[in-house]
Amino acid sequence: MRLARARAAFSQALRGLLRPEGLPSEASAELEAAFGSIGREAFTGGPGRVGRIRAQVRAAPPRLLDLMSGQVVDHPAVLYDREGVEQLAARQTRSISAAMGALQLALVAAAAASTLEGGPVLALAVDGAVGQVASVVHGLCDWYNTGSYLVRQLHGLGIAVDRSEVRRLTNAALVSKGKVIDERSLHRSTELRLVRNWVGHGIVDALPFGTSLGRASLQATDRIDRSDLSLLVALVRSDPGGRPSDG
Repeated sequence: MRLARARAAFSQALRGLLRPEGLPSEASAELEAAFGSIGREAFTGGPGRVGRIRAQVRAAPPRLLDLMSGQVVDHPAVLYDREGVEQLAARQTRSISAAMGALQLALVAAAAASTLEGGPVLALAVDGAVGQVASVVHGLCDWYNTGSYLVRQLHGLGIAVDRSEVRRLTNAALVSKGKVIDERSLHRSTELRLVRNWVGHGIVDALPFGTSLGRASLQATDRIDRSDLSLLVALVRSDPGGRPSDG
């Protein structure tokens, strides 16, 4: 009975994690399609369940970015300044952190009630697999915020971009390290670096005191404001295949 209650609490918290405030419903539906089976995996005995969850985490981001790039081109969030980005990012961070807190409580309760291999659910949480899901969700929120702000700024300059172009520009804005968008980050391989960064984070990074997540879109917004967007778009269009990265 205790385990059943813990499972129900976990499933409810997982739905909250996959439907963060401030993310379009289409993206949330895609997150649920990608990660909705994790609750079942977490509470199933036998070997390999952590590996299966991690495989889902690794496979999901490209498909999620396929959807999100279209979303920000066709229906960007109403973000015209840094304050708007900051407010939306804060809502998303609070929503994800609350869901992660509920997930951790459910996992601890399930571990205490479980007879499966000495409480493997707790080991799963400590191992960070569920935290990796939260990191991908948070990364997707940062991408949505950054891409939406970028598209709004480009519209202000009279520049329309397609999905492929906004995808490369947004990736570059998030991955660049300096004060402006690094032209070398326009390469298509930048997305792999970005996704590896999301997947590489664990459960600590899903909590407000242990993460840079949620601030990434603010930093990217600052880079967008300082960059020559017309030049960057021209560079992307002059080299649609992407140049080899020096960084």
